[in-house]
Formats: sequence, C-alpha cells, structure tokens
Amino acid sequence: MGEKINSTVANETGKHTLFHPTASLTNYNNQLISLVRSRKSSPESVLKKVLNIVGEMNSQKLRYDLNTYNALLAAYARAKDQTNVTETLRKMEEEGVSPTTDSYNLIMEAFGNDKNIALQNRLKEEMQQKGLELNSVTYYHLLRGQQNNIELALETLEDMKKRGIEPTLLTYSLLIRSCRAKTSNTAFNLLKEAEEKGLPVQNEPRMYFDVLRLGTRRDEYEMVNHCWNKAITEHSLRPDEGTCLHVLRVAAKKGDTKLATDVIRQLSTNGYPYKEHYFTPLMEAFLVKDDLKSAFNVLDIMRVSGVPPTMNAIYALREKLSKDIKTIDKAYYILEELRREKKAVDVTAFNVVVAACADAGDLERTISTHREAENLGVKPDVDTYNAILDVCIKARVDKMDKVVIEEMKKANISPNIDTYIKMIELSCNRANYEEAFSYLETMKEYGILPPERCYALLARKLSYNKDPRFHLVLEEMETFLF
Repeated sequence: MGEKINSTVANETGKHTLFHPTASLTNYNNQLISLVRSRKSSPESVLKKVLNIVGEMNSQKLRYDLNTYNALLAAYARAKDQTNVTETLRKMEEEGVSPTTDSYNLIMEAFGNDKNIALQNRLKEEMQQKGLELNSVTYYHLLRGQQNNIELALETLEDMKKRGIEPTLLTYSLLIRSCRAKTSNTAFNLLKEAEEKGLPVQNEPRMYFDVLRLGTRRDEYEMVNHCWNKAITEHSLRPDEGTCLHVLRVAAKKGDTKLATDVIRQLSTNGYPYKEHYFTPLMEAFLVKDDLKSAFNVLDIMRVSGVPPTMNAIYALREKLSKDIKTIDKAYYILEELRREKKAVDVTAFNVVVAACADAGDLERTISTHREAENLGVKPDVDTYNAILDVCIKARVDKMDKVVIEEMKKANISPNIDTYIKMIELSCNRANYEEAFSYLETMKEYGILPPERCYALLARKLSYNKDPRFHLVLEEMETFLF
C-alpha cells in the first residue's frame, strides 16, 4: 500500500485527512502547512484542525520539527492566542529546536495583532542576540503593533531603511492607515515615496483613498488633487459617494471648476443619480473665480440634468450678491446678456438676483428687478414673491404684502410654507396682528403643520402685548411637541 494510506474524510468544508498509523512526520507537516496557508476557514477553525492533527502526531509519539512548531505558531498567532504562542516558543527551545526568523515573525504577528509594543521589542532584541536576520516581514508586524503611534512607526521605518531592508507596498499602506488628519502631510509624503520607488500603488487603491480622505479633512488641495488624478484619472479606480462629496467641497473652496466637474462626472459614471448637492460646489467654485456667468449656467445644467434648482442650491450665490450692490447689478446685466444671446434665463437665476436685492434691504431695486421678469422671458414663481416679502419684512413696508398676495392669485401661484411664515411675520410687525391667526388657520386647513417659527413669532407678539391668547398658543406648541 505504501507509506501513506489515506482514510479520507477531507472535503471542501475543511475536515482533514487521516493517515495510517505508520504515516511519516513529513506527511503530517505537509497537511499542517496546507492548513495554515489556507484562508478559506476562520483562524479559530484552522487552529482546531491543526490541534487535531497534532493530537494524532502525539498519539504516534512523533517528535516535532521546525515545520511543526512553525505551523503551530502560525495557527496560534492568527487566532490571537498569545499565551500558547509564548508556550510553543518555550517548548520548542526546550526540545532543542532553534526558532528561525520565520518563527519569530509568526510570534511578532501575534503580538502585533494585540498592539503589544513592549513584547515585540523584546522579541526583536532576542532575534538580534541570536543573530537572526530581521526582514521586511518582521518590520511589517512591528509596524502593525505601532499603528496607534505614528511617530514610533516612522522611527521603525527609518531603522528598516538603515538596515538596507526596502519597505514593501504593504508597509507603506500600513503606515498611511496609521496616520490621522493632523498627520495628513506625513501620509502624503509616504504615498509619494512609494510612487517614487516605483511600487505598484494602483494595486493597493486604499492607499490613494486613505490619503485623499485625510486631505479632504484638512482641506489640503494639492494632496486631494494629486490623489484624485492618480486614483481616478490615471488608474480608473472607483471612489465612493462620500469621498466624492468631500472632494467636491475642497474643489469648491479652491475654485477648481475642472476638478468639481470631474467629480460630478465620476458620480454619474458610478451610477449615482444626479442630486442638487452635487452641483452646488461647482457653482461655488465659479464664484471663487468671480465667474458669475458660469455660476448662472450651472443652474441651466442642473435643470437639463433633471435636477430643478431650489433656493437652497443658490445660497452661496445669493450670499455673494447681497454683500455688494455693484455685484447685484453685475448679476442682473448677465441675465440681460443671456437674453441677448437668445439663451433662456433660468427662473432660479432671476430669483437669486431679486432675493439678493431683498437681502440688501433695497426695496426699490427688488421691485424694479421683479418688474423686468417679462423682458427677461422669465415667469415668476413662488420663490420670486417670497423674496419680495423678504424685503417687505426687512424694510418694514406696510400693506405691500397684500399686493404681493393679489399678484400671486392673478398668476395662479400657490403660497408655500415659506410664504405663510413671512406673512405671519409681517402681520406680527403691525399693531393689528389678527391676520396672523388667519394665516395660521389657513395652513392647518390645507393640512400643513405650521412650523415652530410661526408659533414663536406669534407667541412673542402676544407676550409683548399681554394678549391672553398667549397661553393658548403655548398649549398648541406643546401639543405639536415644539
């Protein structure tokens, strides 16, 4: 039959092969090595199978050799069983089996799993005392143990280089993962060092994305731009949505419209449907470059892409315009220019100019801009009229709101929640504030839960006037859990 007679219970679920009682140590070791090299089973399952085989070896009184001990060390290390790792090392030395660099690397792995730096350093000293050569695997496990101490890890990297041991791609990846936001520049330097050494960083895409995310947290434009171009443009890697949004924010802040456009294109390529907050950073990037016309064009791009822009989308544009009357006028002239070029003027672009006039408290400009809607080919919507109500509040213009409401009715435009909030605020600014109650009840009739601000405005007015209905309003607020 030969030396190895198999009584097979092996199958794909991982049960091991039983050997004839006369099977040699080599046969057992081969199976042990096969088990510890396999990544199909959990470390605990592998350890159990290894111990079963070792039990058979013990029953045959077979003496362990270096391969046996190394397999045991590997199984214990991956199961994070430090106690038995230490015991196995002690036993092999008692049996006169000298641990090799590979043996110590397996022990280093166990203590690296637990971030036990002190024990790792002791093992390193033992290796040096025994004249064992430290290699890249030794240093990899040392660095794993030092992941929470980047300063120490960098010292270890330098020690590694001094010994003439070239850091591997995994070494750099590990070090980069050890970096936090405050050490983002360190991570970037490590990445560039790996690239300069000609290491295939694209095979470890996490490195680019780790550095990219660190860069976005610190608004490090150069870092973000480099990683994006390398990872996505050059190596066609696929970033997640969250990473893209962080890059968009950095691009907006720097005014890099090309990067912002690339990110939006990548989001679409990745299968994400267009959303409003994808486009607002592009608009903001144009604003940083003081390119108002292109910022307005983004609104048209949004609408063509199936994302009708809301007033939330133009917050940054509105804020920029409202700070300076000259900028408001410049924006209006751009709308006229678009009209002359036979291009459609987006109603949201028109609204932002009206709203900016209102924010500046310029009643005359607000009304006159609104009156130009027809000349610009724009049909005012509810946001247009809400902007006019804003200037009425700011300038404390009395009765103008009634004119606005009448115009809305003629244009068949229904008020929204913002409209009602503004109408209530205008009512509360008057000596006679009864209409505020009427607006509140109208909202309820339409099935709209009045926002807390409506009640807060009314309660403040009632309190100031010592109106006994103050307590009724408070009770209603409590009912709605405000």
